[in-house]
Amino acid sequence: MITAITGGIAEGKSTVLRFIASMGYSTASADDVARLVFEDGEVNGMLAEIAGMLAPISRSALRDVLFKDPSARRAVNRVMHPRIIDAISQLNVEFVEVPLLIEGCLQGSFDKIWVVTCGLEEQHARLKARYGATTDVDAILAMQLPTSAKLPFADLIIRTNREPQTVSRFVSEALQVRID
Repeated sequence: MITAITGGIAEGKSTVLRFIASMGYSTASADDVARLVFEDGEVNGMLAEIAGMLAPISRSALRDVLFKDPSARRAVNRVMHPRIIDAISQLNVEFVEVPLLIEGCLQGSFDKIWVVTCGLEEQHARLKARYGATTDVDAILAMQLPTSAKLPFADLIIRTNREPQTVSRFVSEALQVRID
């Protein structure tokens, strides 16, 4: 059984995945897989073409284009998402962090979905801490579905606006229920 861990940016998905890995479960991150896919010469060339640049293209240069151009973002997703999900399917893991699971309509590729959320106020604070106080957090959040839209897909909701020990204990208990 493969469980997807999803949620919005800065909501604690990676932290939850680390808790799961520390408890002995096999894990992977779609972001890590995406980096490998991005580095493939053929894929990078296709992405450079979408961005109107010469290959090889850097992730930061592509990110700047995607931030400004939703049609380019959709084109990049059409190139990247099938390759990412194919690479993930080749892995022998139990849990995969997939930030854009719902946006990419990838939920059918997993047996269970755990949605991680910290609430919008906490998410704003975390993004400001990560990117700086002058960051346009709303623009960043506008690039993804709000986490509230992901909650109906959840087999389990993990709230991370609590002490790390509390979140870890909740995850541990959820893992026990999952295997019982």
